[in-house]
Amino acid sequence: MVQGKKMRLDACNTKEDKESLRFLPQSIFHVHKRGIGAKRCAFLLLGAVVSLHARGQMLFSENLTLDIDSTKTIQGSLQPELDFKTEKENILTFKNTANLNLLIERKRIINLINKFEFSSYGKKITVSGGYVHAEYRYLLQHRFEVYPYMESQWAGSRGMTFKLSAGLQARYKFIESKNWLLFANTALFYEFEKWEYPDPPAGTATHAYSRYIKHHLSFSIKCKLGTHWDIITTGIYQARPDSYFKTPRFGAAVDLAYHITPKIGLNCAYRLIYDTAPIVPVRKNYTTINAGINIAF
Repeated sequence: MVQGKKMRLDACNTKEDKESLRFLPQSIFHVHKRGIGAKRCAFLLLGAVVSLHARGQMLFSENLTLDIDSTKTIQGSLQPELDFKTEKENILTFKNTANLNLLIERKRIINLINKFEFSSYGKKITVSGGYVHAEYRYLLQHRFEVYPYMESQWAGSRGMTFKLSAGLQARYKFIESKNWLLFANTALFYEFEKWEYPDPPAGTATHAYSRYIKHHLSFSIKCKLGTHWDIITTGIYQARPDSYFKTPRFGAAVDLAYHITPKIGLNCAYRLIYDTAPIVPVRKNYTTINAGINIAF
């Protein structure tokens, strides 16, 4: 078990946890004494998002929210993956997903999630995909929180050269207990996408661009199965306000985790994205399945 009190912003399991969330001593969260101000940290992390390129249209950050240990100013997890193939050339792919939380004062959290995919084809090494997501979470009430966020993605193998989105999101918890959590997210955000045409005709543009204000709505269910298993499922609906039911984008995600120890576990993730109106001629559905080890710190 993790030493010290464990506090969860998404599901406070006991009355003691709820009180800890509201009245934990400021000294636990006070980062300014260490030379790190809240505004400075926010600008640094958001700047990192802007400076990096941007993956498959949806990140499903709802499935990546960490339980918060109130005794730690910084905590997070790593999920490394390694893949090797023998084709015309040896192909080695290394992927790593990092999830970092920075606690500030009593009700604020900076959350940074990133994933990088490095591939080697023979002697050539490339960054083949990845994303960066940053959010500044503020707990208004026990069940309700709002936060601005920014994210950047790239998925060259699918044809998405660059994506950048930013907006304001709100989360509300409808049901919470020791083993169950049901919550909803809604957001209004700006999205910019740059896509590459698969086979553009001669004399035509090689890229297509999309710039829209969009609305995001999602529902998530998290369940704790015994002492070792966790499962979380999420459904997402995204659309432009001027064509809300004509050209939406759907998403679904399932994460299954097995905790070998409090620090080490196994994780399996399924993602499905269905875009009813892609701006370039690509498949409307996009599916990924990943499995790997999870290391917490």
